[in-house]
Amino acid sequence: MTTAHSLLESALSAARAHRKEDLDDLVDELRIPSVSTLPERRADCLRNARWLRDRFEAMGMEAQIVDVLPNKLPVVVADSRHLPGKPHLTIYGHYDVQPPDPLEEWRSPPFEPAIRDGHLWARGAADNKGNHMVTVKAVEHLVAAGGAPVNIRFLIEGEEEITGPSLPAFLRQKGKDLKTDAVLIWDGGMDEDGNPTLATALRGLLYTELHAKGAAVDLHSGTYGGVAPNPINTLARVIGELKDRHGHVAIPGFYDHVRDPSDEELTRWRKEEPRYIEAVKEFTGAKALEGEEGFLAIERAGSRPTFDANGIVGGFVGDGQKTVIPARASAKVSMRLVPDQDPDAVLAGLEKRVRELTTRGVDLEVTMLSSAPPVMCSVDNAAARALRTAYSEAFGKDTALVRVGGSIPVAVDFQEALGAPLLVSGIAQADCALHSPNEHLLIDNYHRGIEALIRFICGLAES
Repeated sequence: MTTAHSLLESALSAARAHRKEDLDDLVDELRIPSVSTLPERRADCLRNARWLRDRFEAMGMEAQIVDVLPNKLPVVVADSRHLPGKPHLTIYGHYDVQPPDPLEEWRSPPFEPAIRDGHLWARGAADNKGNHMVTVKAVEHLVAAGGAPVNIRFLIEGEEEITGPSLPAFLRQKGKDLKTDAVLIWDGGMDEDGNPTLATALRGLLYTELHAKGAAVDLHSGTYGGVAPNPINTLARVIGELKDRHGHVAIPGFYDHVRDPSDEELTRWRKEEPRYIEAVKEFTGAKALEGEEGFLAIERAGSRPTFDANGIVGGFVGDGQKTVIPARASAKVSMRLVPDQDPDAVLAGLEKRVRELTTRGVDLEVTMLSSAPPVMCSVDNAAARALRTAYSEAFGKDTALVRVGGSIPVAVDFQEALGAPLLVSGIAQADCALHSPNEHLLIDNYHRGIEALIRFICGLAES
């Protein structure tokens, strides 16, 4: 029996023997309401950062809380003891979570974790505390069993949910000192059939706000209706014109550089399409799916760009009646981008089209809130093969290669600053309700995920 095999078996035995403690630790972190977008929760975010630092220090790692930029949320950095000649693995996660609103739709309080039907229910259970605690616990069990067999660095940020600048700046500033053989971005999940996944691509993001101004003040809709410009009417008309009834986005040049999927991907997607459609309808409660005509639903969800209005505000929205023509209105509009779209070029096209569509008497301005380019991920490398083997052993299932519809903004910074292969994966089940009320994590995935990561890290050491 080799030393490496002994380490693996000892760590796996420890994980199986300490399942209750591992779950208790996740519950402990989930009680911290680390909502990064709310200024009043800043202290909770900092408390969560300290909580993680203390765990890493207890494992014997060199851990620190790094304030990269003034008045922003810090990055938790932790390094294992140096092992000359061994591979280096960087593990990414984030400790911030989405706001829990609307609170009335939660079956149990979002920051009072509850266990029901084999699931753990709480804000952050899947995104991203359940995910990153899998990696923390895997390394903890390896350390207790004799020491992690590779060099490990954790980078856990507190601004993922607000596309914050701290970790990207840290990577750009310190890139030459952060050499690594692979980056594990543990912020994904399983597919609709419950298979582990490994991303071949991530969609990018362009998030904007449209601001419409009409008259100087709100006006009586009887006295001035029919003559006064109405910013809400204009916004609704413009948003409707930017995407037609067939799902086609009418922004100049929007589709010019969209990279088509491979024939192999399309063949696989056609086989999976019926199950995918039924699963999405079940998970979402939607009666039917919509989108760009002429493309598979799976294709639209991962390899085609999108345009969506995320919110619109203006005028009177309280209970009762108030007949006004509003002076101002605004809408939040996001676009998910695919290889090889350029966010700057898409923004320029959007601004041009909005100027053309606005109506007389309404000034319409586009403000860019955040952006992230799309990313392609190779799965033909030693780290990816080690992870796929580990998944097979821990879950008894093959790994599905997927194009991820969501965005992980910092992925491109990892790719450009460190130049190492990106492994984008995670253990959240497809119906976990991330960003929604009643977010939950399948507890069995959590424990199997810990075992998979132990196997992966040991496999990486031997690669």
